Amino acid sequence: MKEPPKIGALVHSLAGRDSGGYYLVVGYAGPRTVLVANGKNRPLKKPKKKNLRHLQFHHDGPASLAEKIRQRKARDEEIAQAIREMVGVELSGGEREGYKPDV
Repeated sequence: MKEPPKIGALVHSLAGRDSGGYYLVVGYAGPRTVLVANGKNRPLKKPKKKNLRHLQFHHDGPASLAEKIRQRKARDEEIAQAIREMVGVELSGGEREGYKPDV
């Protein structure tokens, strides 16, 4: 079994109502599930539980933000901003051109 993404990692939802959305991993809910938030419709106070099979891992987020998430000091605005920055960098590399992320 592969390792779950680290806290603060950028993931992309592949299944469910939120399919196509980008999130940051904010916690673990079991061996095969993680808690994700995007700072908008999924705030830190109410993260979504997602099966690892339904997520595509992209890359780790900033270490400083991951530490804030672990200490429960991160704000929803910081989560949303980090997702916008990471998705912008990723899409500027030519991957999935023309795709508008749900952020």
